[in-house]
Amino acid sequence: MTTSQLEPLLEAFARGALDEAVGCFSQDAVYREPRKPAVHGRAAIAEHFAHYAASAHSWRFLLDEFFAEGPRACVSYRFATREGDQGPWSERAGCAIVRVDGRGQIALWREYEG
Repeated sequence: MTTSQLEPLLEAFARGALDEAVGCFSQDAVYREPRKPAVHGRAAIAEHFAHYAASAHSWRFLLDEFFAEGPRACVSYRFATREGDQGPWSERAGCAIVRVDGRGQIALWREYEG
């Protein structure tokens, strides 16, 4: 994997453009957040992202660093949320293991907290 293959997804997350982020995933991709069941397939990931985008939470994705080698990458980030537009931000650190398929699309995004 080259960093340029991962950058469109990370930039979409940073802008909050979840509908754009979905296009970076393969048709049979797996997306998994800590302590939640895996989401299988681009259509289900799109639905998952749309549900979150429709929530009353403001959120932001802050990239700390990432590296890529071969078909895999590791992304270190901070994810922050707050209810509405006024409350304090609640931030958590995370790391995602990412794998791309032969077409350069995200086949796996698996998050870990901490």
